[in-house]
This record gives sequence, C-alpha cells and structure tokens, in this order.
Amino acid sequence: MDYPHTVYIGVGSNIGDKANNCRKAIAAINRCEGCMVEAESPLYETEPVHLESQAWFVNGVIRIRTALEPETLFARLKTIEHAMGRGSGEVRFGPRILDLDILFYDDSVLNTRVLQIPHPRLHRRRFVLRPLCNLAPELVHPVFGQTMESLLSNLKDRGKKVILHK
Repeated sequence: MDYPHTVYIGVGSNIGDKANNCRKAIAAINRCEGCMVEAESPLYETEPVHLESQAWFVNGVIRIRTALEPETLFARLKTIEHAMGRGSGEVRFGPRILDLDILFYDDSVLNTRVLQIPHPRLHRRRFVLRPLCNLAPELVHPVFGQTMESLLSNLKDRGKKVILHK
C-alpha cells in the first residue's frame, strides 16, 4: 500500500496506566489499515495546562505515514479513543484515558466544522512542542512559518513542566 501523507499525532493520557494507554493507542494506530507508525518521541510526564486541578498527563508525539484523508484519519482516531474507554461527555481539557490529536497533516491547512489542521493550540503547548522537537525540530508550521524548535524556544507558558517519563 502507498502511504503518501506524513502526519504528526499527539498522544496523551492522565487516567489509569497513562504510559501504557499511550503505547496501546500507538499500537492501535499502527494496526489501522492505511496507517504506518514511522517514529515515536519519548513519553513525557506533563503538568496540566487548562484545568490544573487534575492528575499530570503522559504525552508524546508520533509520526505516521498514511493513505487516509484527514477526515477519515480523524474518525479512526476517535474510534480508537472510544474503544479504549474515552467517553463523549467529558469535561473539556479534563481528565481522559486517551487523547489523540492530529497536529500536522503534510503541510496542509484545514479548517472545517470538526477538524482544524494544524492543531490550533499546539504552538502554545510545551507538552506538544517538546516531543515534536524530538522528531522534527526543523518542521515548519505552515501558518506561522516558524520551526518547532523556534516555537518551543520562544514559548511563554509560565514554565509548565514537561519531564522525561521513566
């Protein structure tokens, strides 16, 4: 099968065995027809950002090759989240067993009712930028025209902690 598209996906969890939840999700994505995991960042323990009175997260980023169009890939990721126990009525930015976000899809810019690519908040999130820099520090944000390394080094997030997971 031909995998013409390069996609970066954020993976996170803060309920249960958080690291294992991330690993299971990555394996599920790799088993998904039309997808192949090409690279994985290390996992990081990360301080919550919006709703701060919750458990810390484990986050990472993967790079996949895919034949799927963005909307189809998004639907598959939501299916994986639900299969692993994520509910549909969860509090926004609240605790979750699994969170899968399309960060970049090639150098596409997409804004539909259900999907925004690049992810609209990734440039303000150390827990995304740190693992992204492990995989692609020179990747250029198609809207801001800056590399991931530049976005990370200029980030103003009051020093939210991102610690390598043991």
